[in-house]
Amino acid sequence: VVLKLCAAEACRAVGAEAMIAETCWRVGAALGETSAGGVRVEAVYCLGACAAGPAASVDGRLVARAAAEGLAAEVSA
Repeated sequence: VVLKLCAAEACRAVGAEAMIAETCWRVGAALGETSAGGVRVEAVYCLGACAAGPAASVDGRLVARAAAEGLAAEVSA
């Protein structure tokens, strides 16, 4: 599973930094690393969902208004 978390300005303005930190903690991998469960976490700088941030992508599927708890549940399912 590849989890991309937007770290661009528009997403940061609506809480992406906290969401990224918590998501990394929940999945057990820092940015640029892969968790023991096989989740690769990457920072990206725009997923094109600036009006619905913070944005993320799970294996290429866009997640608008992403929350750490929901992302962690999705990648562990």
